[in-house]
Amino acid sequence: MFLRLLVAVTLLCAVTAQSAYAKVTAIPEVVVVGEPLIRDKGEISVRSEALPASVHVITKEDIERMTVRHYLDLFRKIPGMITSHYGQGDVADGLGMRGFPSGHGAQVAIFVDGVPINVPHHSHSHGFADIGWLVPEMIERIEVIKGPFSALYGNFALGGVINIITKKSEKSSSISVEAGSYGSLRAAAVISDDAWKPIPFLIYEAHTRGGYRDNSDYARYNFFNKLTVPLWDGKLSIRAHYVKRDWGAPGYLSVDDVKRGIRKRTNAVNPTDGGDSKYYNLVLNYTPKRGEAGFHATLYAASEDHNRYATFLPTPQRLEHNSRAFFGWNLLYNYMPAQNFSLIVGTDGRYDDGDKRRHNTINRMITATTRDWHIKEISTGLFFQGQYKPVEYLKIVGGLRYDHFFFDIENRIRPGNSGSGDTGIFSPKIGFVITPISNLNIFANKGLGFRSPSAIEMSPYGRDYKNFNLKPAKLHTWDVGFNALLFERLNLAFSYYQTDMEREIRVVAGEALNIGESKRDGYEVEARLFVTNEIALYSNYGWVNARIKNPPIAGHDRITGVPKNYFGAGMEWYQRLGKDRNLIVNIGYQYLGRAPLNAKGTIQRPPVDRYIAKATYNIKGWTLFAESTYHPREFASEGMFLMGDVLAYDPKPVWDVNAGVKFRF
Repeated sequence: MFLRLLVAVTLLCAVTAQSAYAKVTAIPEVVVVGEPLIRDKGEISVRSEALPASVHVITKEDIERMTVRHYLDLFRKIPGMITSHYGQGDVADGLGMRGFPSGHGAQVAIFVDGVPINVPHHSHSHGFADIGWLVPEMIERIEVIKGPFSALYGNFALGGVINIITKKSEKSSSISVEAGSYGSLRAAAVISDDAWKPIPFLIYEAHTRGGYRDNSDYARYNFFNKLTVPLWDGKLSIRAHYVKRDWGAPGYLSVDDVKRGIRKRTNAVNPTDGGDSKYYNLVLNYTPKRGEAGFHATLYAASEDHNRYATFLPTPQRLEHNSRAFFGWNLLYNYMPAQNFSLIVGTDGRYDDGDKRRHNTINRMITATTRDWHIKEISTGLFFQGQYKPVEYLKIVGGLRYDHFFFDIENRIRPGNSGSGDTGIFSPKIGFVITPISNLNIFANKGLGFRSPSAIEMSPYGRDYKNFNLKPAKLHTWDVGFNALLFERLNLAFSYYQTDMEREIRVVAGEALNIGESKRDGYEVEARLFVTNEIALYSNYGWVNARIKNPPIAGHDRITGVPKNYFGAGMEWYQRLGKDRNLIVNIGYQYLGRAPLNAKGTIQRPPVDRYIAKATYNIKGWTLFAESTYHPREFASEGMFLMGDVLAYDPKPVWDVNAGVKFRF
């Protein structure tokens, strides 16, 4: 293992790090990454990049430079992050990190403006997290925190946390239109002006596409409305958002059938598969007007209706239905009596009330109901997080959470499994960062993460059993690492981590099975080199070993869906062409290694890679942009798994291109 580390560090030092380190310092005609992030890690701050942990920040400037067609592109250059686009409509694309597979959720806690996105007890998966409505025009910044090392976040923060903050305003309004391959069309209007009072930030978006495969049509309509007003000694933002989506689902094809010519890559499994969703939310965010000290608050209410018709051969088509309403809060006070000390005290909570059902269907006509729960859940949390710098070169961060869960489950398939109960958990965190010299941070963390029990664990549909005192599954983890800015041109970052999960769950034939304690250890290396003031090279590499420590069958110890290694590299070129004119080109390569698809590891998903090219040309108020993606492997995709003994996948187009224009008023 030491040899792997040495080789990876040596190779990457010669090239580059990840562009998510993107808080910037200006030098002539170029944006240089690194110095502010290095400095922030040693500062007393509520911002995520001040944590003594591996943190990546994506800013709105990064998004404007990179030309983003799909929100997954925002995460694909982050080392160790596994992304999966399933190509089946909005069934929640996968985002995994630190050795956790990129399923529909439960391993990464996702927040948007302080609102928890993970859905407990969803039909697709416990912790289902759908941000398929997210568009680049909305985003102010994205914070990716590796590991459960911030006390501000609780449930589902196993591999880490993704915290997304939407914009309060733009300097001016804009309109954009774009078109792409396979009938893709999109138009977005942004209405905003810093000079208006109250400050508006409104986005109206329509997106449709025909799709590469049969029955893969898609339509999305976004109505995003935010107003910001001064209130007391701070700012209050009021957000009302509605999004509606409809889609067809081409399904997953047998790899062998495609290889033998029985089916074409573009065929659909069932022409009546597909789905729809409606999502409403109202969010109030209050922040101090100046600085970080003081009172911060989030209140929210939302409702969602989500339906998915899917066929997984040889079983019949099924409908998965979820309808729910939820509301909650996040309140904290950041007490900063001195420059070397801060204490955050806060509480959060959420109330969920909804139905989770599965029906057998034929051409969308219900023939039988196989699962049916009505679920109420109340979760409340109390958290503390302190930062202290006893000396200039040392910062200590410590935190503690207590979370309590109350469940009330009505199981209509097995009424005897209905009932109510509660459970709770303490999750401590501790970390430090040492800055022995300027532009070098060395950090270490130890913490406990957790996920709440799911309805299928507490109240199964297929057998008589109930357990409403099931404790949340614990994750014990630690990491060490460093980040540095060398020669004012080279960013380097490295982290090594280990995790121990007490209850690894695998869903088999619809039942949640505890397959034992699991262990993950891995490392991530990243670098970014400014060759000139206009050209930057970047690369990253991650390696992980994820296995069951005490498997029920000897040798069946692989955690499925986790590739052993990942790699990314690319070049960014910035060229100023004159007054109010510039050109930005980004060329990249991304690789996900083989991943076991069964517990023994005898069936592997082949490597998946893609080549991406993006270009943006700015002239006065106009922006022209284009991008293309090339998938070289015909019989591999991120969305690949076993259906019984059949290896199935969602084929990707060899080429996918998109181009558009934006005008700022």
